[in-house]
Amino acid sequence: MSLRSGILTLGLLGALVASSPALYAQSAPDGPGFQQVISANPFGLLFEFFNAEYERVVGESSTAGFGGSFISTEEESYLNADVFWRFYMTGIPLDGWAFGAKAGLTNIPDQGTYFGFGFDFNRSWLLGKNDNFYLGVGFGLKRLLGVGDDLEAEDLLRFIPTIRLVNVGIAF
Repeated sequence: MSLRSGILTLGLLGALVASSPALYAQSAPDGPGFQQVISANPFGLLFEFFNAEYERVVGESSTAGFGGSFISTEEESYLNADVFWRFYMTGIPLDGWAFGAKAGLTNIPDQGTYFGFGFDFNRSWLLGKNDNFYLGVGFGLKRLLGVGDDLEAEDLLRFIPTIRLVNVGIAF
């Protein structure tokens, strides 16, 4: 897959997720009934790391969304953008344990931009008086495609970890 077709695919999937209505209008029997969440990691700003996500309910037990992250070191900075799908094992989207799949682009300085795919495992909570304060953590692994085709293997990792340290947000 070329970079251009990867960017086009990612953009189309992101637009579809953002504009599509939820497949199920009613909430889960025990859930608060919110259909979407916007969250970010405020603590990462102290360490020159930032990530943000938009997640929307698309089924009785699943969500879809998109997110991005940026990390800066003294020498380099990395940029990542993904679309994702999460299955909530509790049957209550946006609240509980979730397993997800993701696909997107990762830019590595002086190396290039690569399409990749992966999986993650997450835990989310809806808290507060109205159950609309969102807190989420998670981790996963993403495989970059095309790495090693034109570079030496030690120049770039083929597998990169994906981490949501602590995302804080609002459900609506």
